[in-house]
Amino acid sequence: MGFWDFPFMQKAFRFERLGDGDGTRRKRKQSWLNSVSHGCYTIDRLSYIDCSPSIGSVTVQRQQQSEEELEVWLFAVSDAGTGKEIVKYMQNHLFDKLHDKQHGVLRKCKEIIRKAYVEGERSSGSAASVTVVNGEKLAMASIGGHRVVVCRDGEAYQIGAKSETRNWSDFIFPVCNQGDTDDQSDSRDSELALVTEKISSHTEFIIIGSSGIWEVMKNQEAINLIRHLEDPQEAAKCLAKEAVNRITKSEISCIVIRFD
Repeated sequence: MGFWDFPFMQKAFRFERLGDGDGTRRKRKQSWLNSVSHGCYTIDRLSYIDCSPSIGSVTVQRQQQSEEELEVWLFAVSDAGTGKEIVKYMQNHLFDKLHDKQHGVLRKCKEIIRKAYVEGERSSGSAASVTVVNGEKLAMASIGGHRVVVCRDGEAYQIGAKSETRNWSDFIFPVCNQGDTDDQSDSRDSELALVTEKISSHTEFIIIGSSGIWEVMKNQEAINLIRHLEDPQEAAKCLAKEAVNRITKSEISCIVIRFD
């Protein structure tokens, strides 16, 4: 089994290759209910030039422990400042804490994510993340202008949106931002939304996007725009390009995650 090296967040991570040279996927263990595929895209907000995700705003990390039949994905989009520190905290703590046993993995994910987002100076950042456990369970979080939107049967569901009715384990944590900030937008930007749920047959895909996406698109518009695209890389590119066409004024980064 070979490995690919991807630079994210100024650090190289190694991922177990999911397919061979002709794109054939490896056989999944029976305990993994859904295979995970993803695509990411970033465009510089000043030059509108396509950028590599290695600039630091997009993070993808995967760890597998075959002896325990445990597979964990971390997907995140963050700002270049404090948001990046949120993601670094999760990278440094999430996988180390999950290696001992599979039981209680989601509970541990929630606690680590909560600490990453709300403790210390990291609480003033803007970031959104999705952790996928065994292609079966999700732990999703967002704060600031970054957002996680789930497509379920073609409908958009933003985590933390109070007007939506869900069967999720949903938590909203008020956060006291430390230091000065120029962001005078909705006060909900200072709240951490932390949601856990099981992936069901209704879950089609997830969008993790920076504020540059959501400033010019409603949640349902973004879902409708890319729902017909089966390739998540093409979907992420389409979403970012549309934000450019709509003349967004903020950073454009996004990840699209599909479950097969």
